[in-house]
Amino acid sequence: MEEPLILERYRPLADLGTGAHGTVVLAFDTRMARRVAIKRLPLGHEARKTGLTEARTAAMLNHPEIVTVYEWDTNEDEAFLVMEHVEGASLADILDQTGTPLDADEAAAVIGGVARALSFAHDNGVLHLDIKPANILITRDGRVKVADFGVSVLTGLSGRAQGVAGTIGYMPPEQMRAEELDARTDEWALASLAFELLTNANPFDSDTFEGSLFKIEHADTPLPSDFEPGLLPGVDTVLLAALAPEAEERYPSVDAFALALLDHLGDAEAGRDSLVELVSGFVEDEEDTVAERYAGLGLWDRLASKAHWFRRLWAAVLCGWLVWAGLSVFALTDTALWGAAGLTALASLLAPGLGLALGIIAFGAALVRNDVLGGILFFVPAVAFWAYLGRRGRGDALAPIMAPTLGVVRAAPSMPLLLGFTFSPLAAALSSAAAALATMAVSAASGATAPFLTVDYRFFIDPWSATVMATNMRTLLVPGALLGVVGWALAAAVCSLACSRGTRGWASIGTGLGAVVLGGAYFAWSVLDPAVALESWAASGGIALMVMVVVIALGAPTRGSE
Repeated sequence: MEEPLILERYRPLADLGTGAHGTVVLAFDTRMARRVAIKRLPLGHEARKTGLTEARTAAMLNHPEIVTVYEWDTNEDEAFLVMEHVEGASLADILDQTGTPLDADEAAAVIGGVARALSFAHDNGVLHLDIKPANILITRDGRVKVADFGVSVLTGLSGRAQGVAGTIGYMPPEQMRAEELDARTDEWALASLAFELLTNANPFDSDTFEGSLFKIEHADTPLPSDFEPGLLPGVDTVLLAALAPEAEERYPSVDAFALALLDHLGDAEAGRDSLVELVSGFVEDEEDTVAERYAGLGLWDRLASKAHWFRRLWAAVLCGWLVWAGLSVFALTDTALWGAAGLTALASLLAPGLGLALGIIAFGAALVRNDVLGGILFFVPAVAFWAYLGRRGRGDALAPIMAPTLGVVRAAPSMPLLLGFTFSPLAAALSSAAAALATMAVSAASGATAPFLTVDYRFFIDPWSATVMATNMRTLLVPGALLGVVGWALAAAVCSLACSRGTRGWASIGTGLGAVVLGGAYFAWSVLDPAVALESWAASGGIALMVMVVVIALGAPTRGSE
């Protein structure tokens, strides 16, 4: 069963695990066509505070050895932290699977990377406060990535902060007592992590704060060489100093600690190569799992990252035609006419909003030349629409031009449903209202009668032909036409609300409800004007539903990438 989109953008693929503050899922970004990791926190005052602090903190830390944060947002129930997805494995997974400590080279690569990340964070006034194997990721090429600043705090100008959140076994006494913290708190955690990496043991682990505090302050800290006799003697000296219960007895900084420890470890470059081998099995397993989920992605998810190119190409065709059609009523040479259309098409490729403005001006000028009232009826809504939506050049702004082309194949009512499938409710409703006006105007101009849902294809070849333009837009000045416009807008909004869940099931429900709204609008029109042919609506509505069946079968809806 398809899961709803997260934030109307991210398609859930797989669960990555549960931490102290929330769950993490792997998701597909339908706008950027990439995998991301999303941390989900139950929404409440504390969750808002924690998530916002995490996002603000991590956003400050642009460093190759720190997981990148893309976005922080909320809905009614949850807070979401969207991060880069790191292809690899955590140190916790590696240690659990191997059941042995890292060698001196591997430990040097990991400790050096974590130390650089922490030093950068400390230089920017940020403490991590939850350094542990689960929060250290190793990429498929052996690089270190420090993750989860969820319990970090922004330090003040003094470089100090207060906090207690963290993980037992990796917290020094001052953190467990919620006393004043500084960079030496993270240093102690890194030293505890280093002890575990080199021995596969954590001497400070316990079920309670009290038990861990007793081991740190009163029990004799075992020497790493007691577990691994092959370690150089200097490792014992450095780690015991960094694990001192009192912060004043530790090294003055993470850099100083790392420099002292790395002198007694191995070759970090060789360690990175070795880490690649350790991680390879995890990456292959993850790719197999995710591949199964990727197979369920629909066509629209796969095309999402290329949507802007389709939009620009379509804008070039539509706006180029508007200028060609508009200027064709004036005494211009073929070179000038096609040159203007070509330049507009080029402008639309670069800036669709500009191309749309040129098309509206040219086509509106032609309407005024033929019929002043018709030109006014076109210009007023067209300019208002362009000022509110069209100037941005988004896909919904092009719908009013595209909608009449669907009338040629009697599928015009599919436009509000398609807009609801793709865009947010307000954008879909406004675009659908404009599309309804455009469709009915072109339908009337090409000789059709109410409810103005069919369009003669000859209109697009010669829109100003006296034989084709059998009527004009004055025939739209009836109350029933307003019902049609309102029906399109409401149908798009209803469909969009359902499609915001991002599943085929909800898209089907939205399409059905939208079709009911459209049918109700046209039935009301027929009550006002018995001359309206409901058979025309029934035929067009049936074709529109068939179009939507195909669209939904090809993929679940995504929200517009614009």
